[in-house]
Amino acid sequence: MKKLSNPYVFIGVLLLTVIVSGLMCNITTANTNNTNSIMVANGSTVVSGDLLIDTQNMKKVPLFAEPGNILRPIKNRDFSTAYMSLITGAAPKDVIKNNSYITANGRISSKLDGPAKVNIDENGKVSLNAPKSMIWGYKLPYTVAVKNGDSINLVQNNKTIKTLKESEINNDTVPTDFVSANSLKTWFETANDGNNVTVDYYLGNFNDNRTGVYGEKNISHLFGNDTYTYMRNYTAYAPVLVYEHNATENEISNATSTVRDLAGYPTQVRAANAKEFANGWNNTIVPPHSTAHGKENVSFTPIVESEATSGSATHGVCPAGRSLRDAIVALGNPLPVGMSAGDEAILYEYRPTIDVAISNNRDYPIKVVMWSEGDGGSTQIFTKIYELKDNATYTDTNSTSNSTSDTDSTNESSV
Repeated sequence: MKKLSNPYVFIGVLLLTVIVSGLMCNITTANTNNTNSIMVANGSTVVSGDLLIDTQNMKKVPLFAEPGNILRPIKNRDFSTAYMSLITGAAPKDVIKNNSYITANGRISSKLDGPAKVNIDENGKVSLNAPKSMIWGYKLPYTVAVKNGDSINLVQNNKTIKTLKESEINNDTVPTDFVSANSLKTWFETANDGNNVTVDYYLGNFNDNRTGVYGEKNISHLFGNDTYTYMRNYTAYAPVLVYEHNATENEISNATSTVRDLAGYPTQVRAANAKEFANGWNNTIVPPHSTAHGKENVSFTPIVESEATSGSATHGVCPAGRSLRDAIVALGNPLPVGMSAGDEAILYEYRPTIDVAISNNRDYPIKVVMWSEGDGGSTQIFTKIYELKDNATYTDTNSTSNSTSDTDSTNESSV
């Protein structure tokens, strides 16, 4: 037999032989090994260390059909995979569009800073969109309990996932991060058939259109424990800032008010309510051109009030309300919902943090910082408003601070 003197011809014949010899194996592999190697859905959130691609169960594709698939293991210096691909005539399907932040073993690189958004194109190839600015979402209802006779149906996405008798409602059978089992039982006793209450929430409607994130474990893993705590503290549909990027906080407004003695109303109780109001609004974030309420897990002490429909009012919140109101309005924002322009800042029958809502008509998120100093009739309530600006996007961080002091109001008789 005449020797093949041209080495290129020899290599070509060898490759052709390998590919042809593995053809039958390839057909079987292509038909049976259809594992979706991308572990998350399009639009999902991932962080450093997460597994993005299951490299151990990747679909094998015949080299004659997609010869470019062998390039990925060669680039990754994974020569054993490249060798086996040549021997069998099939290589793992290359599902990576851009390997920035994706390691050879399919995990997210430590070089990624912040929560990335997964992008899968029409060809099934994946890339990561690293966050380049602030990200916020909203606390949205997920699991709803619906009363149905002597039972409740737990409903998610309009589908009943569980039915429980009243006696079966406990901390092990229902989500309890937002509504305790005892409160759910109390609600059940007075609810009518068809009434519902939300028992669990998720984060969704993100400003960068990533998909929703469900459950404490996932939310805390992707955005941190502080994000989940913030979410628990605030009302349904509250905006939640999940990533600040490298934003700076620039003070743009401030106001101060004082709790004075008021005849007929206990000063210590009023001062305590004022302090609780400050706590209920402290660190609240309001996205641009949006509104927000305060915290829902705050507690006020009611005082008898004949002018209130309910017969009582949380006196003391008005001085604190004036401080918040004045700082917000000084920025050109409208009067907050549930407030008046007078000394009695909080309207009757409006809950001071849950019902009252403030607006931000600026182009950037704002952060409310409130605190108190002093005690009794000398208690002062301070409010500062900060504008959050992302340094990577906005270079102009100069701002003008608006200041308001309210120390002369003595006619406070608030809700």
